[in-house]
Amino acid sequence: MTPIAEHYQGDIPWVPQATILLVRHGSQAYGTALPGSDLDVRGVAIPPQRYFTGFLYRFEQAEQKPPLPDLTIFDIRKFFQLAADCNPNIIEILWVDPSDILYIDHWGRWLLQHRSDFLSQKAKYTFSGYAISQLKRIRTHRKWLLNPPKAKPERRDFGLPETTAISADQMGVIAALLAKEETVLSVSEDVMTLYARERSYHNALTQWAQYQTWKKSRNPSRAALEAQFGYDCKHAMHLVRLMRMCREILTEGVVFVRRPDAEELLAIRNGAWEYDQLIEWAEKQDAELEELVKTSPLPHSPDRVFLDKLCREMVQSHFSILEDAVPPNTASK
Repeated sequence: MTPIAEHYQGDIPWVPQATILLVRHGSQAYGTALPGSDLDVRGVAIPPQRYFTGFLYRFEQAEQKPPLPDLTIFDIRKFFQLAADCNPNIIEILWVDPSDILYIDHWGRWLLQHRSDFLSQKAKYTFSGYAISQLKRIRTHRKWLLNPPKAKPERRDFGLPETTAISADQMGVIAALLAKEETVLSVSEDVMTLYARERSYHNALTQWAQYQTWKKSRNPSRAALEAQFGYDCKHAMHLVRLMRMCREILTEGVVFVRRPDAEELLAIRNGAWEYDQLIEWAEKQDAELEELVKTSPLPHSPDRVFLDKLCREMVQSHFSILEDAVPPNTASK
């Protein structure tokens, strides 16, 4: 069994042959895996030629979820697009430790040779942006832990009648005008009051639904840590990792996937940092990264024309080799 077939058990028969790179991903690649952590696998594939020249066949990625191995293999074109945007989950595929490469061939090595060409100052807004989204979740979950919603919101709680007096179209028009900071002269004060109450009610409903989903989907051991320390420590670990990786990219032009600070990250996951300490650290780091990006030696954005040419050359080379019936270099690790 090849390394690809060992992990991919999907129903697209050409995926194993078309895959040029396959790596460990997530905690296994960061060095922060726990004994019960799942193995995440990510890869890149060059689909058969009919997916490029015809119109009947479409492919973006092959996916499978547990109980099968958690795996995603991206079409090379989608991969290039996301990597050029410095998407953290995608760019990491190019920078895993060599020991985490499960399979690589000639085109996979060609791709890795150009991994630096995907890096740019956009990392500030992707890596740090993901980190800030983690911070928002931490704050929201802490609010739910300390003051959980008591009951599903009702319309009467917001002084609203049982059925809305404002249509969805009217709500949309008012929202659009307010977003443009225009004065809604043609709308009465009573309608604006109803609009504000409807918005508050729908926001409360959304929060209630999110709270219910959060309660149902929480891992028991993770929930116990949240209850003990008053916030989501796993989100905190990823927040710290992302911001540190962002700094490393902006200053050194390197993505350290295998974390040198893995031991500390695991300690943070286990509640080593107080909530206030985390918030203070995150806000300070975000401000520093905002300044750091101004002096980063990385380009403002990657050379997309060059990357497009590289992608085309790789695809054309792949098809040329297959047409000549010359087997590719399928060395694996």
